Amino acid sequence: MTFEEAVNDYLDEPCEKSGNPKSRQAISSLTWMMQKVPQQLKDPASGKVYRYTRKKAQQCADFEVLFDETSGMFAGRKMSSICIRDVTNMKKTLRNAKGLKPDGINGYLIYLRAAMNYANFELGVKFDDKPRIKTLAKSPRTDHLSPEHARSLIKYLDPLRSDMFEMGLATGQRNANIRLMKWDWITRGFEKMLIPHSYTKNGEGFLLYLTKEAKVVLDRRWDIREELLKKHPELVKKLQFVFVQTTPQHLGDTLADGVMTNKTWKKAVRRAGIKPNTVFHHSRHTFASWHMSSGTQNKELMEVGNWKSISSMSLYQHLDEGRKKEVGRKLEGKLLE
Repeated sequence: MTFEEAVNDYLDEPCEKSGNPKSRQAISSLTWMMQKVPQQLKDPASGKVYRYTRKKAQQCADFEVLFDETSGMFAGRKMSSICIRDVTNMKKTLRNAKGLKPDGINGYLIYLRAAMNYANFELGVKFDDKPRIKTLAKSPRTDHLSPEHARSLIKYLDPLRSDMFEMGLATGQRNANIRLMKWDWITRGFEKMLIPHSYTKNGEGFLLYLTKEAKVVLDRRWDIREELLKKHPELVKKLQFVFVQTTPQHLGDTLADGVMTNKTWKKAVRRAGIKPNTVFHHSRHTFASWHMSSGTQNKELMEVGNWKSISSMSLYQHLDEGRKKEVGRKLEGKLLE
């Protein structure tokens, strides 16, 4: 079985947790590995080069297509032949030729590992020397929001994304756990939430005690659910999810993966006056940084945010300079007593 055949089979399978199609990031990352990817369009008359889009290519059929020379490194290869040297060469290419940082490279490694595991366990591919793919150490997190910026973004977002982002700030949960949150995870009175093991990144069920801010959001979403249920009782199955859309064309649907930070999100980010690269996952970074600023210890933060290891906390260590100063001065005067 070729790399392309195995990857296409993997991409055709819906995500195990949500049942949704594979994400655009998964598709683009694996497509880059298995075939040459169009990158630019060149006008033969003027020599001017444009960024490649399908629409532009259709409009300018006579333009020359320029491909990403780093792409297609596994094209024509047997899936069973992929080894650790191939993985190492891919990391070098992503770092040196494409200029990606560890976090960006990790995205490719994660999807390659997932596709290879699928080929191995679901398609019966026996590897000559299956590599053990490890992700790179992540860069320290600096992309957190101040309370002022967080409030501003919440203000300018549409009601659905506003509630989801506010819940992210209140609980520190990942995009998928917010986007696909279900009412049956939550106890009466909105005191606690139990996320099933099949929805967590580390594969373990997670119990979370909800804050007042989280309860306010859930009260709003429950009212919306009840209103929709009165008008559209046929939506009862869709309304098992907490965060559903209310527009006629997507009534009762959850946001699809990748839609969270669309034009609506980007417009709100601009109006809020914050960094243009701000995404939903920054709510998790912000949750961690605010906790550390308040003196929460690493092990405590691991428990409330469902981080897997103590090393994960090192990504946020640099955030609280005031806390560093306070700790650093604890021994002042000891020698002078």
